[in-house]
Amino acid sequence: MLVKDLFKGIDIVKISNSEILNEEIENVSINTNKITDNSAFILIIGTTFNPYDKVEDIYKTGKVKLFISEKELPGKPYILLKNCREALGIICKNFYNIDLDKFLLIGVTGTNGKTTTNYIMDSILTKSGRKTIRIGTTEYKVLDKVLEANNTTPGTYELFEIIHEGSKKGADSLCMEVSSHALDQNRAAGLKFDTAIFTNLTGDHLDYHKTMEEYYAAKRKLFTEQASKSAVINIDHEYGKRLFEETKIKKISFSTIKGDVSAENPKYTLDGIKTVININGYKLFIESTLVGKHNLENILGAVAAAYMLGIDYTFIKEGVEAVRNIPGRLEKFEKDGRYFFVDYAHTDDALKNVLEALSTFKKKRIITVFGCGGDRDRTKRPRMAKVAENFSDIVIVTSDNPRTEDPLAIINEILAGFSSMKNVLVEPDRRKAIEKAVTISENGDIVLIAGKGHEDYQIIGKVKHHFDDREEICRNIGVKFEKH
Repeated sequence: MLVKDLFKGIDIVKISNSEILNEEIENVSINTNKITDNSAFILIIGTTFNPYDKVEDIYKTGKVKLFISEKELPGKPYILLKNCREALGIICKNFYNIDLDKFLLIGVTGTNGKTTTNYIMDSILTKSGRKTIRIGTTEYKVLDKVLEANNTTPGTYELFEIIHEGSKKGADSLCMEVSSHALDQNRAAGLKFDTAIFTNLTGDHLDYHKTMEEYYAAKRKLFTEQASKSAVINIDHEYGKRLFEETKIKKISFSTIKGDVSAENPKYTLDGIKTVININGYKLFIESTLVGKHNLENILGAVAAAYMLGIDYTFIKEGVEAVRNIPGRLEKFEKDGRYFFVDYAHTDDALKNVLEALSTFKKKRIITVFGCGGDRDRTKRPRMAKVAENFSDIVIVTSDNPRTEDPLAIINEILAGFSSMKNVLVEPDRRKAIEKAVTISENGDIVLIAGKGHEDYQIIGKVKHHFDDREEICRNIGVKFEKH
């Protein structure tokens, strides 16, 4: 590819030598460990690494034909841009020659519900005959190929690699979770979503964003003319109501009570949800195996987005009802009249949603097992304890992913949120905590193992160890675990 073709749609501030524009390059790189011959190397400062400190070493490899930089680099071939991170998406799109006009692009953001909404959206698109790429917390899926997800939203370079791979196989749709970190870091730059879905906003990631206002501001970026053509917003919660008022692009609301898309007389059981969905006056009966009011919100979000995109009601119904299970999202196991649920709920609001849903079906006791991740937002630890105490008969506090924090120190911060320790047990070993929950459970009990959901590892220090809550439940109740 000629260098000048790499910069279509990008304003260049300065070029060290104009002849560079007619040079051929074979690759674009942002990783010092993955530089190939004839590369254009983009200098982007990360959270822990500054590539400008390594410019000499990078150049000495002899593989870099030019640098794309925000600083002048005397003696080196470079093209100066105002903001390399914002330009990265367009550079990648140009390099891979991806025609995004042929793609249907759906972005999902919010504190809770992104993954489930994204799975339902993917299912609806598939039923309508489209070939999809799905990107999110549990995995990245390119048509039928599944890739490991390292982040909810991959880095820009990896994102466009995935889109490129999908486009070669005939993909015509992308539905993806767009995290607040990704929005703050412009990881989705270069994409303009056909519609963006807002699920909700509650306390999380305040170790990164510092305040709820900053967290909201990051999410709000997705609902601007630059990022999306239309918006689908949950107005059941305060931040959603605010966002709906502030958003200037084409928009519709969804709500379990009253919105452009809403539910009529929903019926909830441990087997799922039955409801009529009112879509701007059109009545659509839905029967889903997903459990709880929070999952009805997720269904409504996907239905509203599909309606916004003009997808036929038949495909909307088929797509919703085809989703039987979301990995680690109220994933259910049964034995001897006992119900065991594994859920990713790792914020106080998510835990409240799940426990409220399960409380509706309570016959005897609810036993909740949870911990909190280390090196993450500490403010939610006592709040999660309060929620667990309010909705549970027995709480077992354990470790989540302690990372580099002392597990006992994390547990002590959780314990500070309980008003009484009468029904609280502490077992720092997560395997033993799950075993204890199974041992003390009786016919009619509901057991919730919260926090890790689909994750099949536990991070202790900086090392990942294999650990899957679902495997542990199945081993303890004597049933075979089948990964979906």
